[in-house]
Amino acid sequence: MTFVEKQVLALRVVFMNIRYIFLAIAIFLSLYLPLIIVTEFLFLDPYMFFYVPAYQLPNFISIVIISALTGLVLSMSVYRIKFLQASTKKLRSGLLGSFLGAGAGACCGGVGIALISIFGAVGSTATTFLTNFEIPIRLLSIGILAFTYLMIVKDLNRECNLNFDVKEK
Repeated sequence: MTFVEKQVLALRVVFMNIRYIFLAIAIFLSLYLPLIIVTEFLFLDPYMFFYVPAYQLPNFISIVIISALTGLVLSMSVYRIKFLQASTKKLRSGLLGSFLGAGAGACCGGVGIALISIFGAVGSTATTFLTNFEIPIRLLSIGILAFTYLMIVKDLNRECNLNFDVKEK
């Protein structure tokens, strides 16, 4: 089987159960909504208004990708924990990678900047750093989440004993 077919088969195994689809959507929304509110893409007062300026499009796209990958990776990790009863040593990489990836992506937005600005001059320096390197940090976050996803698919392949080898006729 090709690389893509292996990915589709692993996703099909996990998301056969509708609970994991809902879990992935819930994780996506719980990360996506606060980030777009804090980064001021979604305004709630005096009425609800959504606006993404053209110069902020890379930031918005990175928020969507990070939120989606986090939902995907965490729901797949929960599947491994619940149904495969994998040991905690095997699960560290999946959970750690998803928390690192989501945390790195979220720290660049208004949440990280608001928290760091409390600390005065040191916070000002950190805020400047986060603002200047927002896109590279988010790209690193996407890379961490993508690597974690690939490791989870590899582990599912091994743990579920999915036979990806198809003999051609």
